[in-house]
Amino acid sequence: MNCVNCGAFLTDMDLDYCPNCGYNVLIQKKVDYLSKSFYNQGLEKASIRDLSGAIACLKQSLIYDKRNIKARNLLGLVYFETGEVVSALSEWVISKSLQPTRNLATEYINKLQANRNRLNAINETIKKYNHALLLCREGHEDMAAIQLRKILSQNPKLIKGYHLLALIQMKNHEWNKARRTLRKAARIDKTNTTTLRFLREVDEQTGVTTKLEKKGKKGFFHSGSSKQQEMDVLAPDQVVQQPVYRERSRISLFFVLMTGIVAGVGAFWMLAVPAIRQGIYKEANQQIVQYSESLASQAAELTKAQNDAKEATNSADEVTQQLTSEQTKSTSYQALLQAYADYQQKNLDDAALELQNVQADVLSDAQKTIYNTISQAVSSGNAGSDDTSGDGSDDSGDYDESDYYE
Repeated sequence: MNCVNCGAFLTDMDLDYCPNCGYNVLIQKKVDYLSKSFYNQGLEKASIRDLSGAIACLKQSLIYDKRNIKARNLLGLVYFETGEVVSALSEWVISKSLQPTRNLATEYINKLQANRNRLNAINETIKKYNHALLLCREGHEDMAAIQLRKILSQNPKLIKGYHLLALIQMKNHEWNKARRTLRKAARIDKTNTTTLRFLREVDEQTGVTTKLEKKGKKGFFHSGSSKQQEMDVLAPDQVVQQPVYRERSRISLFFVLMTGIVAGVGAFWMLAVPAIRQGIYKEANQQIVQYSESLASQAAELTKAQNDAKEATNSADEVTQQLTSEQTKSTSYQALLQAYADYQQKNLDDAALELQNVQADVLSDAQKTIYNTISQAVSSGNAGSDDTSGDGSDDSGDYDESDYYE
């Protein structure tokens, strides 16, 4: 540990003050001690596959000291073990930026990037998981379950995938399937709160307690196993009898040979034939799953195409209605203009015929005034009767043609 003030190296034997600059480093030492303590707790929890507890402890360690490289690298490993590859890479990249040299995070990143196919497969499973989550929100649980099974076959450590699949199975009251799915998740992280909560719900519905612990299970960091050899020891009072040789006739040997052949055929029928049938059934089930996924994709594309066609039809209807309305207005405006021209020339009959082609509800206020004036004149049979000036104007008022275009 180095002094935060001057950067001098500090040892555990130093006092609460930096021997170089005299700065008080008591709080710094306490923080460093807490960070290392939480790191040790996280390491112990990870060794017994308590990954959720390990993540909590390692996060707390980094809160006290963000430059704790060991804690950050271990947190990335735990994330990777739970299927959170993006989070693991984030922690390793940060660790590498804090300590560019002599850092295991560089080796982890290089190994992951070297296997490009695996990295692409993991990215694809994450995208498919997000799509499956979207299908669940839209109510397509069956298609989501099919896609989740395929995701977990490619990335069997994705705990979120097990949780979502178990939730779908619980909704469909498939309690035994949900229990098996959650037990697979518990093998990865046996103290995950979501897994334990779902298992408790399954136990309450079925009345059967789920047992997670199995004999012979190893921790997160145990790579080998110590096997003890067992020896059969005869007791002193046991007597070993030597086998007695007896001659057998050819007939008896023939019967023994035939019996052995029949037994071999029977064993083949009982062992090999079911395995062959199981392989055929497995291949058929895989084809059914592929066909189901293809049908699900086609159904989604068909639904999308139908929605697009419906929107296009609605847009076409709106455009048709607008065109019809505009045509009606144009026809009414032209008829009103012609009626007004006939009215000025005192051709009331022609004006009356033109007024029949005018729809008054599409006219503006000024145009309606012209329409009413012409209608009254046509009905009374007299246009401009009060006009005595001889200048061609009438008492109905001078109408500027600009009023027509309002």
